[in-house]
Amino acid sequence: MNIIRGHFKTIIYAICLLHLTTSNAVLSTKTAHIVQGTKPKFSSAIEANISDFELFGLTVDDKNYYGNEISNMSIPISYSFKNRIKIAPLKQPNRDQYLDTDGDELAILDTKENPQLIWYYTNASNQLVEFTPKDNDTFCSLTQKGQLGPYKVKISADLTLSSKYGIPNSNEYPNEDIITHPSKIYTVLEDAGICYAKPELAPTQASASTKNQWNIKYGFLTQSNIDTNKNFPTTAFYGAQFDLLLAKNGLAKNYDWQIVKGNELITISNNADVVTVKFNTAQAANTKTAWQHVMESNNGYTVIIQGRNKVTGHTIQYPFTITKWFSDWDKNFIGQSKANRGSVQEVILGCETLNGNYRISHADELSNAPFGQSAGTAKFTREIGSLLGEWGDPNQKAYPNSWAAASNQALSFKRIWVYDTDAKEYCDLHPYNARYHCRSESEHKNGVCIAIK
Repeated sequence: MNIIRGHFKTIIYAICLLHLTTSNAVLSTKTAHIVQGTKPKFSSAIEANISDFELFGLTVDDKNYYGNEISNMSIPISYSFKNRIKIAPLKQPNRDQYLDTDGDELAILDTKENPQLIWYYTNASNQLVEFTPKDNDTFCSLTQKGQLGPYKVKISADLTLSSKYGIPNSNEYPNEDIITHPSKIYTVLEDAGICYAKPELAPTQASASTKNQWNIKYGFLTQSNIDTNKNFPTTAFYGAQFDLLLAKNGLAKNYDWQIVKGNELITISNNADVVTVKFNTAQAANTKTAWQHVMESNNGYTVIIQGRNKVTGHTIQYPFTITKWFSDWDKNFIGQSKANRGSVQEVILGCETLNGNYRISHADELSNAPFGQSAGTAKFTREIGSLLGEWGDPNQKAYPNSWAAASNQALSFKRIWVYDTDAKEYCDLHPYNARYHCRSESEHKNGVCIAIK
């Protein structure tokens, strides 16, 4: 009996020992990833420059920029910026910026509260002045009020840096070692720069802009300070010209102006108030050379006009890219201050015999109007992308020596033969009153050719 009791006690002890061993194994498994050690931290370089914290960034039109990327932001200079330029999501540190001596992985970098954004303009004494932008403030309107560039922002927020498993697994900034609050000052824009590009404003019947790209007094709003594909013009022709307007009169004389790119087709001149851009070179008058510049590249013909401030050295620029080139249909009239007219077949043949590769323009290449079969249905709006939408009513006063009619020529010289790809017939467009006709007629009219591949 004693032998049985002894065996029973041995079995109970073995079971308890097995249970204890198993429990310890489970506990050991659950705690295997917990690292006892030091707090996660930023690299010494980041900590030493916590007041210049480049993981703060800005968002412009849903695109994020951080650090040196800020200098390449596309700024909508002529549009209100308060709700378009915002604080970007906090950028997570990379391996060189995050440090954990225990080898623990980064979990997340987050802010303890909502980050703060403070705006500054520069006053006449070159001092930064804090201000709160209004909903309708633009960089051009600030300049008009004497609130000049450089325009800067300061982003600030206290931070929490967390690791995945360690104990302790978080660190705050500021802390007992780093007492400076994390922040970053970015220069958003050195100078307001070019606010408008002003071609012919007429006709008054086509003064609207569904895309909000047009001002009836000053022309096209600058879409971007650096993006070559957003600004007016995208179409051009020999004799085309327009003025670049700064925030107010008298500013243009403060800059030295030059063509950084695109001097084969354009020249520039300036007075105290405006910079005038002209497509008037010998290469622009040559239909083959112009065709080569615009059409041989799949990227169009890029122009960059730059102004350097005579005092500060800051540069401003106006970039654009021509993707559609147009020409007079009669090569004998290129460079003259008047237009020719002909039958539709004469215009078609004239386009096809130009040096380069040209054809008669289609209706939707000249205008964005909702074309119809009756008069008065082709009132186009002023938008970037089509010939008349960009340049308005073509005339010799606005565009000297171009394909446009002179003021003393009959109205038939001012009407343009076009091909309507929907109606499958040749129609005529009246740019002087934004009307369009598709009807049987034998009247002679002007025409304009477009360069094609």
